Amino acid sequence: MDPSSTLSLAVTFAVIAAAVTHAAWNAIAHGIKDQTLAFALIGVGGIAVGIPLVILATMPHGDCWPYLLGSVAIHVFYNLLLMQCYRLGEFSQVYPLARGTSPLVVTILAAIFIHEHLAMPQIAGVLVVSVGLATLVLAGRRPGARPSRPLWAPA
Repeated sequence: MDPSSTLSLAVTFAVIAAAVTHAAWNAIAHGIKDQTLAFALIGVGGIAVGIPLVILATMPHGDCWPYLLGSVAIHVFYNLLLMQCYRLGEFSQVYPLARGTSPLVVTILAAIFIHEHLAMPQIAGVLVVSVGLATLVLAGRRPGARPSRPLWAPA
């Protein structure tokens, strides 16, 4: 196996910790009826965790800043759209829709803008995740009900 295609133990644990943390804060957010408050609490938590990392980390190289700023802008825009969708629809439908489209959108944009080339197993993985989460969105609909507005809201 090519060493560049394997993850170190530290990276594996970091990914698992991120997944557990993400699932925990979304479970908490799901339990809070005021989604704006939930997003605010998540944002404050992210800032509290991020401050020590910013203090301890080295300054990014100058050529990284456009990507960092672009990432921040996209993330803020995504969260504003997500909050709007939560106001319009059910969490159980909006959340899987948002999570299911993200990997697909990022994959397509990476192919277009930075010429990322994925192997077939990677493409299959993205499609399985996206289709699986889209299935959750459709499964959450009541029989005979029209699709909720967030399904058609810009995402």
